[in-house]
Parts: sequence; C-alpha cells; structure tokens
Amino acid sequence: PDGWGFTDTKFFLNKQNQVYLGGNRYLDSGKILPSFAQFFQEQGLEFVNKSTIQKSIPVDPPVRNQEFLDRIKQFSFYVTEEDQDRAFHSHGHTLQEMFIVKFGKFERTVDLVVYPETEEHVENIVKLANELNVVLVPYGGGTNVTHALQLDPNEKRTICSVDLSKLNKVKEVNKESMTAVVEAGIAGKDLEKELLKHGVCCGHEPDSVEFSTLGGW
Repeated sequence: PDGWGFTDTKFFLNKQNQVYLGGNRYLDSGKILPSFAQFFQEQGLEFVNKSTIQKSIPVDPPVRNQEFLDRIKQFSFYVTEEDQDRAFHSHGHTLQEMFIVKFGKFERTVDLVVYPETEEHVENIVKLANELNVVLVPYGGGTNVTHALQLDPNEKRTICSVDLSKLNKVKEVNKESMTAVVEAGIAGKDLEKELLKHGVCCGHEPDSVEFSTLGGW
C-alpha cells in the first residue's frame, strides 16, 4: 500500500548520485534526471529512508449488520470483509491519506465491500441498505484528493463500499449527436480505448485519467 500509480514507476538513485525514473510506461522512464538530486539536496533533504513503510494497513474488526450481510450474499456478485480490501476502499489520495497508508491507521474504515455487475445489482443494494439502515459509499478509482472517502469516525452503523469497477462498459455511441452512454465504473484509459473503436474520443483528460473513473468526473 505505497500510494498510487504503478509499482514499477518510482525514482531511483544510482551509484553516481543521479536520479532516474524506473519502469517503462512513460516517455521519461529509464532516463536520468540530471538536476533532480542537486535540487533535492539544496532543499536540505537527504536520500535516506528513516521510516519503515508498513506492509499492511491496520484496521479494526468490521461493524457487522448480520442481516444485511446474509441477504447481500444472496446476490450473484462478489462481497468481501477482508481487511485490506476494506482499508483500500476507505481512503483517497491526499498527502494526509497517503501518509496514513504508509505509517498509520484510519480512524474508521468501511465494513464490507461489494462489487455489483449490473444496474439491477446496484438497485438491490440501495433498497436493502435503505431497509436495514446501512451506509453506502460509492467507490470508483479512489484517486480523489478532496477527502471524499474519509469516513466519520463516530459512525456506528455498518458502512458498505460499493465498488463500481465491474460497471465498465460503453453501451452506446451516437456519432450524430456526439453522445455516449457509458457505465460509471469505467477507467479513463479504458474509456478512450473503447471510444477509439468508434473513431471518437472523450476529450476530457484529468491527471488521474489512468486510474480515475467516469463516475467521479
């Protein structure tokens, strides 16, 4: 749980005290950044890692609404109470949250995560949550920097994260009106890939386009 982005893309320091970008996904991957190390050191910083990044995020046991859990499992989609899935769905990517991911603990995490695959699944989740007084938090790419996923530490009810990543299809493209019908969980890079098949593009490219989802734009 070391922040966001690809695990092979990070800064490295070679024996000549030069910084280079690892991985092979970007134009600067593998290239030396000749002024980076000098700039870093001029700020009074050192290339020394004095803190150990935790391997997993500590979480409290889930607040369980047993009836909700039993009934939600009757639907044909994935449901999990696994600790790291819960932690993963309980934060965005502000500096504060990334620090907690590496070194701390969130005051409140979601209690379970569900992965609906159809619009009907979502409708059933909402109806059941309303009936049994369960809190729902929609989850897309988790890339927000607005604390949108920060949970109330005083919330006593079961909190269920609704991960929309399975709802990722382009259902219709109308080139006459230049509109499209797209499910909310599609990632930006996948949206552009699918639209390209129709000879069009979205025209919206946030910095997080590789990981963020349409529903969060």
